[in-house]
Amino acid sequence: MAAVQANKDMEDQSQVEVGTDALFVGVYDGHKGDAASIYIIDHIFTELLRMIQQNNNSMNEIILRQVVDQMETGFNEFARISFEQHHEVQKSFVSSGCLICIIWKGTLFVANVGDSRAILGSQKGIGKRLVVKQMVSDHSFLNPDIKQEFTELHPDYNNRSRYHSIEVKGLIETSRCIGYAYMKNALFTKRRSFEIPLSEVVTPPFTRPLLSSQPEVFSRVLSDSDRFIIFGSGGFWKLISNEKAARVVNTSPRDRIAERLAMLALEKGAGKRRIKYRDLIEIPKSNCISGNNGNQNYGFRSAYHDDITVIVVYLDQRPYREGVTPKINSYAGYDYAVQQSEFTNFYNNANV
Repeated sequence: MAAVQANKDMEDQSQVEVGTDALFVGVYDGHKGDAASIYIIDHIFTELLRMIQQNNNSMNEIILRQVVDQMETGFNEFARISFEQHHEVQKSFVSSGCLICIIWKGTLFVANVGDSRAILGSQKGIGKRLVVKQMVSDHSFLNPDIKQEFTELHPDYNNRSRYHSIEVKGLIETSRCIGYAYMKNALFTKRRSFEIPLSEVVTPPFTRPLLSSQPEVFSRVLSDSDRFIIFGSGGFWKLISNEKAARVVNTSPRDRIAERLAMLALEKGAGKRRIKYRDLIEIPKSNCISGNNGNQNYGFRSAYHDDITVIVVYLDQRPYREGVTPKINSYAGYDYAVQQSEFTNFYNNANV
């Protein structure tokens, strides 16, 4: 795992949960703050295990969709309470992507909301040719298919104007996210006491949710040809292609591989602005990349790259293969501490 901070507050959150016969990975790419991504990392894994236990300790795609929906419902309720009881509107303009993966008894399940991405590297054929597969779509407005999806969801008004307003104002870069309640729930826009900052105003009136939290879901039984999975937040994939990342992992030593990928992304970000990596890492962090005139302020890190999270999982030493018995641990992407995973309680309850 590797993480690089660009904003004043680290908006990316990530986790790896290791069980005896299962593995969970989550990447939560925060937007306009870390409130939504912190909410997800605090709740999603425990909720996922609860649903698996209710399903007779079995996993399926429906559970993935349900747990993402729970995060959406829970965080938007948190935003509503913050507004109604504490007169805070900030939570209404905060969101996060949500990329989760669980390998459960040899089957891989992946769900994604936002512009994070997971790619599977396999070696196939006599020559062990590297095959790279992006398992779930990323919902970035840079993707022409996502632009088309957005306009098709809103056929009853000038959708070009509405999309243009979201894109040009830089309100959000993805069509799907957890949170951003203001663009999903009329409760916020119809209350007179809810004041929308000028920077957030989209073409009124509110008629239906502008954004979605519907995840893209993928599953497959892992085979002996599957070698590794690379997980990354949007800040990583904006700078490195699927093929480039997979080639590096396939041909490089495993030690500190995620750090190597993150460094390559930083070098790319620096090169786009014609500076060196050593100069980039000296630039201070900030949560604002625009000046009063709307031009990017190149005196801050966020003008060169977003927060970056990279996780690499190798698949050739799965539990109970070649005597491998993993420790039940929990790892966070921006914290070197190793903690006991919630998998421990899950297994204890399953054995009762």
